[in-house]
Amino acid sequence: MRGLPFFICLVLIVSTASAEDFCTTLSKKLRTVTYSGCKGLTLQPSGHTSIEGIPLMARRVRPQTPVPSRILFLGGIHGDEWASVSLSYLWLQNLIEQQPHLRHDWLVVPVVNPDGLFRRPSQRTNARGVDLNRNFPSPDWHTHAHNWWQQFKRRNPRYYPGPAPASEPETRYVLSLIRNFQPHIIIALHAPYKLLDYDGPHHIIVPQKLGPLKLRQLGTYPGSLGRYAGEYLHIPVLTIELASAANMPTRQQIQSMWQDLAHWLDKIR
Repeated sequence: MRGLPFFICLVLIVSTASAEDFCTTLSKKLRTVTYSGCKGLTLQPSGHTSIEGIPLMARRVRPQTPVPSRILFLGGIHGDEWASVSLSYLWLQNLIEQQPHLRHDWLVVPVVNPDGLFRRPSQRTNARGVDLNRNFPSPDWHTHAHNWWQQFKRRNPRYYPGPAPASEPETRYVLSLIRNFQPHIIIALHAPYKLLDYDGPHHIIVPQKLGPLKLRQLGTYPGSLGRYAGEYLHIPVLTIELASAANMPTRQQIQSMWQDLAHWLDKIR
């Protein structure tokens, strides 16, 4: 038992160091995220790392009173969509500030693909050149993922689905979150198509807009999060596609998007 306090202290030191290193790198990459602001979010290493060994960071924000609804929020699945990462951090900060009044249990991963984000230049895929949003183990992955990539994307490397379903550690991390956290809703933040997309159970009342973003359901692809979680696992997946990958929405747009999102979540919980 004597070693237990030392072990706990060691874990805390490692976690703090990982968070500080991560925030240092992130603040140098994105002008919209400051080091102090990132550190203030108290992100925690998940125990999972990217291909290049960067800790995959997350923060759970629970309401003071237990609630039945759990929301998994994912940003930065594609590393070159800077605005999705910046807005993920801004909304996480908002959740923390509103914690006493929250009506949902949130688990936020601001950057699913840090390797892609921290590359120079940033890239859509992870360090192995895999599009994480084509790497989820949907039932049709083996029969359709590579055919879709070859026929419809002409083997464009930006959309490479990987050598096998869930071949990437970042994908497996998200799968572990879905398995262990068991979210009732998954929200994925992307750019730059300026729309709102939904995949999942048909009985769910789908929001028609989030601020300036209007609903336009695009359908799913083999290995996409929407096809795997929305169609196969029947978890509602809301995809927010910002208008620009490089530039943040205006403050007024961000506020109206958040208000519409909160209103929708309260309606379906």
